[in-house]
Order: sequence, then C-alpha cells, then structure tokens
Amino acid sequence: MNTTLPPFLQATSGALGSAVGNALVYPLDVATTRMQNNARRPHYERLNLRDTLSHLLSKKTYISDLYSGIEADTLSTLLSNFIYFYTYTSLQKGVHIWHTRHPVPPSQPISASPAGIGGLSSKASESLPRVTQPNPLEELLIGVISGLVSKGISLPISTICVRQQIENDQDETNLNPNAKSTYNNNNKRSLVDSLRAIYAEQGIEGLFSGFTPTIPLTLLPSLTLYTHSLLIRLILPKRYHKNPPAVVTFLLGALSNALATIPLYPLVLIKVLSQSGRDKGKDAKKIGMLETLVRIIRRGGIRTLYTGLEGQLVKGFVQQGVMMLVKQRIEQGIVKAYASRGRAVTA
Repeated sequence: MNTTLPPFLQATSGALGSAVGNALVYPLDVATTRMQNNARRPHYERLNLRDTLSHLLSKKTYISDLYSGIEADTLSTLLSNFIYFYTYTSLQKGVHIWHTRHPVPPSQPISASPAGIGGLSSKASESLPRVTQPNPLEELLIGVISGLVSKGISLPISTICVRQQIENDQDETNLNPNAKSTYNNNNKRSLVDSLRAIYAEQGIEGLFSGFTPTIPLTLLPSLTLYTHSLLIRLILPKRYHKNPPAVVTFLLGALSNALATIPLYPLVLIKVLSQSGRDKGKDAKKIGMLETLVRIIRRGGIRTLYTGLEGQLVKGFVQQGVMMLVKQRIEQGIVKAYASRGRAVTA
C-alpha cells in the first residue's frame, strides 16, 4: 500500500476490488456461513463444503438461496473496505510526514574519510538523519485503528447479511423446530426491513452482535497486507516490487489472506455465531469470548473451532487475490492517466 495516490483513490480502488472479488465467491460465502452457524451441532451431523453447496443447489429456489443477502454483503464490503483503506492510507501518510519532520539520526555517526580507507565511506547521505517509513509496530497499530473504525461502522449491515444468509437453512430448522416459523417467513425482507426486525427483537445491541470478537479480528486486514508485502519482498526480484505481474499479485494476495486467516479463524466462527441470533433462552445469556470458546470445545472438541475453515480459505483465496489484482490495476490506470495528461499539457 505504499503508493503515492491520495487516500480517496486508494480507498476507492480497494473497495471496488473487494466488491468484485466478493461477488465472484458469494455462493461460497453463503455456504461457509451456514457451515459456521451449524457448529452447534455434533460433528457427525454437520455438512462439509461440498455437501453444503450440493444441498443449496438441490433446492428449487437455489438461485435465491445462493445469493441471499448479497445486497447487504456488497454494501457492507464496499463501506467497510473504503473506510478501512481510507483510514489506513491517511494514517500511514500521517506517520510518514511525522517521520519526515522528525528524522531519526544514525545510531553510529560515520566520520568522513577517503573512500576505501578503513572500509569507511565518505558519502554524505550516510551521515545524515534518515527518513523512515512506519515501522512494523506502527503499521500494526494503524491497521487495528482502521479496522475498528471500518468494522464498527459496517457491523450492523454485516449482521443483517448473516441473518439473511442463514434464513431457510433446513439444517438449522431441523436443529431448532421453532426456528422455521421465525425465519422462513422473512425470506423476502429487504435490508431496511431486516434492520428494523433485528432492532425490534434485540435493540441496538442486536445490530452490533459480534463486536467483541471483531476487536481482535481487526488484526486480520493489517496482517494480510503485511504478509502480502513481506511475500513480495522475499519472493520477487526488486525490480518487480512496485508493479508485480498480475498472476503473482493474485497468488500472493490469496496466499497472504490464508496465512493470516488460519490463526484467527476461531474468532471468525464466534462472530458469525453471535450475529446469527439463533441463541435463545439460556444460550442468549451474555458470555465472554473465552467462555464461548470453552463451550464450543466442550460441545465438539477443538476441531469444532475450525468448522467451515475450508470454505473460508477458498473464499478468501479468490476474494483477496481478485481484490489485490483489481486494486493494483485501477491504481496503475490512474497513474497512467495522470502521466498521459501531464505529457499532453507539456506538449
């Protein structure tokens, strides 16, 4: 993300890239959400990714089921990613300006001497203060702040999307017979209707379900971006660092998302379970994340914490790869347009 484009343009390119990637893999998103929501069931009763997709495709209304909630999810993706990239790039540029105004002096001043004598150099640049980019800790803090701002604002829309994705889930209604009358009649709800229904049922707290696990999950975008930058530096020759080939950009973006997702996935599961609104009665009691993790493990073992992981990884592999690719291409197009305009003016 170290480009010279203004934050608004970087945010726009990132949001559009995320929306395109999300639309391509949305059926996988629906299947993954349903798998995560059924983590309450014993392991032998849960469907894997292939069977979940087959179950969705076997229904007469499979098109509407496969894309249920896509309006809310697209809006959430655009809003969340625009705010994230805008906040991230603004803070990053702010830190860079601060470093420019407060340069770091070299730890060991180099005395001027003839080149080659004693292995010392007489280059003036080596004895001047250094202007640095944000260090890893600063990058991490910038990512956390950006994630809190973006997810905090878009969380109600994300909650609506989860509710719409699990509507008419036959596996869930088998688990809870009372759920059919509650959810099946709501399959035609619009985004606004769903918003009102959640607010009427649970109040403002229901709209912000899953906020607690969202806080540590704000590490995910920054970890993904940091991993992506690290992979580029480690794998590619220096001449390709600024403009990697399209295929490499896709693959490294997808790989970085997978590497960042795996350690944080149990929090993704807890967030979806909180947003589903299916816990009733005693299960609706407020409990912390740690207690929720313990309950899930007691119910089905450690492996239950990774219910739906395969769907999340496949979805993230395509979505993140497409996002980084589209973002890069939009930014390159803007740079070329500005360059062409500059040449036309000077001609």
